[in-house]
Amino acid sequence: MQRYQTVAAILGSLLFAGVISAQSAPSFESLDKNGDGQISIQEATGHDDLFVAFKTLDTNKDGMLSKAEFAAYSKK
Repeated sequence: MQRYQTVAAILGSLLFAGVISAQSAPSFESLDKNGDGQISIQEATGHDDLFVAFKTLDTNKDGMLSKAEFAAYSKK
């Protein structure tokens, strides 16, 4: 019985940690790897939610996210 409680506690901790990390959006600066002031689709590939939302966020359809376009994502 205690083994199941220990396993449940560990799984609960891991799930909680996953929820916390999933909720925090990366900063614009951390994504702008080349420092050009924009986020390319390649720079967004490591973040699934941002990658999926990229085309919707790219309102001027230039293939890059400006700080203003990224702000819509970070408000989620």
